[in-house]
Amino acid sequence: MRHARAALVLPLVLVSTAISAADIAILKSTDTLAWRPAIEALRRTASSHAVTEYDLRGDKAEGEKVLTALKGKAVILVGMGPLAVQLARDILPDTPLVFCMVQDPSKVGLTAGPNLTGVAFYTPAKNQLAAFRMVHPQGVRIGILYNEENVGRHVQEAQKAVAGLGRALVTKPVGSVKDVPQALREMLTGENAVDALWILPDPMLLDDESRRFIFAETLKAGRPVYSFSSALVGEGALVSNGPDLVSVGELAGDLVNRLASGEKTKIEFLVPRGELIINKKIAGKLKITISAEALKAAARTF
Repeated sequence: MRHARAALVLPLVLVSTAISAADIAILKSTDTLAWRPAIEALRRTASSHAVTEYDLRGDKAEGEKVLTALKGKAVILVGMGPLAVQLARDILPDTPLVFCMVQDPSKVGLTAGPNLTGVAFYTPAKNQLAAFRMVHPQGVRIGILYNEENVGRHVQEAQKAVAGLGRALVTKPVGSVKDVPQALREMLTGENAVDALWILPDPMLLDDESRRFIFAETLKAGRPVYSFSSALVGEGALVSNGPDLVSVGELAGDLVNRLASGEKTKIEFLVPRGELIINKKIAGKLKITISAEALKAAARTF
């Protein structure tokens, strides 16, 4: 399911000066192969500028070295991932910055300020729920295990979005990884058992052991998993409706072009279109029939 571009209500006023024949520095928190579609789309969209990539290797010291070397240069920064963005704001706070591959901008301190804009790596909850309903209409009671500190804001958004969709959320907070097995078993059994489990971008549920346990237990219980990530669909989730990486790159490239032109008008953080991914093998194991409409809307299937 592809959605029109949307914008988070996080207005920023850009006050950059014009940069002709701009130099663009892409700061990658790590050299993640999965990010290449976004980078290539950005390069295509901002093709009139000179683009250089820097790999920070997930290391703060390496990032500080790269950013320090860019001091005093007329450059537009593209920060990919929280590490790159945080270092850019700390070391070069007055340099124009476009962020991307950041799921929750406010959580890493991205608030209104000069020369800052970007693309949140996120698909609105209402769009995800609509996609899940199309793929799995039987999923009326949707369970969410979550850590309040990690994704409490996402849960609140989901609770608001579910109204009017004929769905109900069953939420269960967990304090630590060791609490996940018992909480999941309670959610999958008994009179109040859920029809599906929705995994949010919560680090507590994404370590190798937790993921393996969740997929094994939900499959045993005959319940599908919804997710935000195509990688999780490849591992055993039924469906995801996460950010389309090409859309992320295109939007970031548009913002780079606007900054390079010296635009001073109000710009908002942007949200990319969603990308529907379906695991037909899991659907077969769970005896779930995927409609022709859903399969046609899918960007990819497993």
